[in-house]
Amino acid sequence: MTEADEQAAALVSDWASVVRAVDAVQHVFAVRLEALGMSLPYFAVLRLLVDADDQRLPMSRIARDLAMTSGGFTKLADRMARDGLIDRRGSSGDRRVVFAALTEAGRDQAQQAVQAYQDFLHDEVLTLLSREDLSALAQITRRLDALGDEGEADVPNFELADPPADLPDRRQGRDVSARRRD
Repeated sequence: MTEADEQAAALVSDWASVVRAVDAVQHVFAVRLEALGMSLPYFAVLRLLVDADDQRLPMSRIARDLAMTSGGFTKLADRMARDGLIDRRGSSGDRRVVFAALTEAGRDQAQQAVQAYQDFLHDEVLTLLSREDLSALAQITRRLDALGDEGEADVPNFELADPPADLPDRRQGRDVSARRRD
């Protein structure tokens, strides 16, 4: 094997180690989340929304940030809406844009899950890495994260539009006007 071949093999092996380590940490956290009655995909969405301006984001951006197809995220969003964690609304500025926004129940669940994540990171990750190591790793991954930003257009900031009062709410089998009175 040539030196170039050895370097190429080492590159693949090193990257595979990084991916395996992140997957292992996320798996252990997923087990803790299940004790709270939440899945890792739910947590990922709630985490994005709790940190977002007005705690809402376009659904297409959430799908992209989570590396999901729009159809896959729509199914997840359907379940989360049915569970009362998010609300979906169209944009008054562009009918093609649909936002997911945290509900009060979603905000409560997100806060509990974020606290559990912070506890997990403190109890498990910081026993293996120093804060300095973690900060250095975060700086490196931010550079890698920039790969996902290439060719990305900014999503315009639109206002949420209230659905028409006579439009049935397909997620809960009742009309929107009834939901507003609740």
